[in-house]
Amino acid sequence: MRFPLVCFTLVSTLVTFVSGQSPPYNFSPFLNTGDINALTVNNSTDPLSGGTITVDGLTYVVPKNLLVTLPSIAVAWPELFDSSQNPKMPQFGSVSWQATVYGNRVGNDLIAGLIYIAQTQNQLIQGFVSAIDTSTGHFRVSGNFAGGSTGIDCVLNDPVGRYAKNYTDHPLWTVDADNPSVRTMTGVPMCIPRSANDPNCLASQRPNGETHITFGAPPMAAGQPDPTKMIPLMVGDYVTISGTEVGNGLLAVYSLQANIGAYTAPGTKPAYATVEEALFAVVGGAANMEDAETRAVAFSSDTSTSIQWFAIDVDRCTGEEKERKLILQQVQGPGDAPEGRAVFRGGKQDFSPATREVGFRLSTGTSDGPGGIIAGQFIQPIMEYTMPELVIFGDNLPQHPFQLMPYLVGGAGPYQSGDYLATPLATPPLIGQLNPWPGSPIAAPAACPPPANTTVPTSTTTTTSPPTQTPTGPDTVTILTATVANGQGTNRVVCTAITTDPTAKLNFSSIGNNPINPTPMTSLGNGQWTISISLSRRPTTAVVTSDKGGTAQQAFTRI
Repeated sequence: MRFPLVCFTLVSTLVTFVSGQSPPYNFSPFLNTGDINALTVNNSTDPLSGGTITVDGLTYVVPKNLLVTLPSIAVAWPELFDSSQNPKMPQFGSVSWQATVYGNRVGNDLIAGLIYIAQTQNQLIQGFVSAIDTSTGHFRVSGNFAGGSTGIDCVLNDPVGRYAKNYTDHPLWTVDADNPSVRTMTGVPMCIPRSANDPNCLASQRPNGETHITFGAPPMAAGQPDPTKMIPLMVGDYVTISGTEVGNGLLAVYSLQANIGAYTAPGTKPAYATVEEALFAVVGGAANMEDAETRAVAFSSDTSTSIQWFAIDVDRCTGEEKERKLILQQVQGPGDAPEGRAVFRGGKQDFSPATREVGFRLSTGTSDGPGGIIAGQFIQPIMEYTMPELVIFGDNLPQHPFQLMPYLVGGAGPYQSGDYLATPLATPPLIGQLNPWPGSPIAAPAACPPPANTTVPTSTTTTTSPPTQTPTGPDTVTILTATVANGQGTNRVVCTAITTDPTAKLNFSSIGNNPINPTPMTSLGNGQWTISISLSRRPTTAVVTSDKGGTAQQAFTRI
């Protein structure tokens, strides 16, 4: 009969907490994905002000200069609030909103370094389009095909009317109007007709509602499917959508992908690209940490081309963007399903520094696409960084290495809102270092110099350059190296060549499995050119051609 008393005594002992003045060690990392309970802004008149965000009961400091990543755009923290400082998040407080917060604990403060917000993280809804109302732009998913108001009532959240009728109620949760976010599986942009005979969204693009579409080479004859125009969404299409519940049962869709295989003619423009995932490894953690792999998956409507994945470095003072090549990958061609896919595997390569945005561009180049879209490339923010992982369990966890991310340390130039409907600031403030800094203290960057004087001084002297000697006739091309190495499920091809004509430009192609069409090489200077490209299958012979007429072939050496 005394057992209950003994159990009670034990429980009382177990729930006695021991408190201290500080955590066991400083600084330590955290990652939290959960429901948002509250948000605050420190100074609504400061375009780059910070504030706080409470997720699953834990309150995190949002530093000044932090840009929060939304499903399609990135904005400064104050832009999440209206004039009454209420979150501009539809139905906030009635439905859940979620955030992912990366940061470091500094003393007793939890300071964010990266924040991602969506109503539902990683939301995917799949089903057939069961109805389309061209008068409103609404469509229904997974409803009754016999009619009625069943299924999910959807509208494309398209503030600028890129893919459908303008919908401007909630511009922060928009589609991506610059890259095909309403698309086929291979990135060809799609649309919802704005009227029964919308000239920008013609039914003739889909004869008999085809889900397998192969475009011919432009220009197209009247009435033929045309790759320079969007493909209409139709009843019966199977789609994957993501969006925001905005009230009255309406889902404002920011991403739609239809199960349609649409391919453009090899080597022609326009051709399209889209991205399935892009993960950037932040490399350079402590000795007891293991670095992850930088990797991505993209698709092209042209199965004969390759795709260049590049990072976008931003000058912290001017905002000028510079591209930095990461991996060149040949897409999977006919017979290598799924056709048009390119899998990028970085392995142990260090692609530092990590950037906010990356791009993917077809080697055939870009062109003007429908509705203002740039065809042939896809630009997107990194939605997931892979941080170093602890390999000696029980060791102290090192802080997230935000100091290795230049746009957090030094800033990212003048701020321009990602909101398509926002009024541009007359004098954009410079995005500076995160403040407070989420980790061990680091030095503040030097002040940016004032804008340079753009007035070009008038020269009073004249110099005469010697005439340029232009070689005549074909040049001689010599392949210096042609190697192929297998790793991470891909074949990494490296080819270096030299030409006798310093004005020539060299292109690389290959013979054998997964042949590569001519692809521009990168100049090393002094007539030398190189290329590094990943293939799903091992080729047999390298071919280098010059725009001056020279050519060379050489069998690959396996290493």
